[in-house]
Amino acid sequence: MQAIGTLERAVSRLELEVSQYPATSSPSSHGIDVTAARTALRSLDALIADMKGNGHG
Repeated sequence: MQAIGTLERAVSRLELEVSQYPATSSPSSHGIDVTAARTALRSLDALIADMKGNGHG
């Protein structure tokens, strides 16, 4: 469960960082594809929730 908590905190920090970029900004303006990053982070959130629900960790 400790590893899941660590992963959850890391994802939260990334979400905070990504939230600072407008969704319409181009990848070249800051080096990341904001839409893809947000999609990936939602996927990680879902994975974490699934792991917590299954009692892994």
